[in-house]
Amino acid sequence: MLIIKGKKYAKFCISIAVLLSFTFQNVLSTYSEENTVSENQDTGVTASSITIQAEAGILLEASTGTIIFEKDADKQLVPASITKIMTLLLIFDALESKKITLDEVVTTSEYAASMGGSQVFLEAMEQQTVETMIKCISVASANDACV
Repeated sequence: MLIIKGKKYAKFCISIAVLLSFTFQNVLSTYSEENTVSENQDTGVTASSITIQAEAGILLEASTGTIIFEKDADKQLVPASITKIMTLLLIFDALESKKITLDEVVTTSEYAASMGGSQVFLEAMEQQTVETMIKCISVASANDACV
């Protein structure tokens, strides 16, 4: 478990919250009759059947831990978004130790520009500030910005 204290990681925590909100928004984006969800006894809320495009997923009610939806929840997968969170953590550590600044310019490599999946479509040799790259990673979950 990662414990974060003080102002040091405030932006980091906000970034995680934004990233997770987009993740859950995508989970609930489409519906079908394949995966049924029963009535939640604590809230009285009844959910429709949910289908997700992801290989696996799980949605829990935070206060009780009740599973609201799951699809292959125990399937082991590569933790793509977790690596994005680690990238943000490393960026904020570098900022705190003054190795980089928010205004520092980053040049996109050809390799970074070729990333698939979630991206902001950076072009090879495009230049952006560290601050802009943080926003791209946090809001758009951009693979190209992480690289």
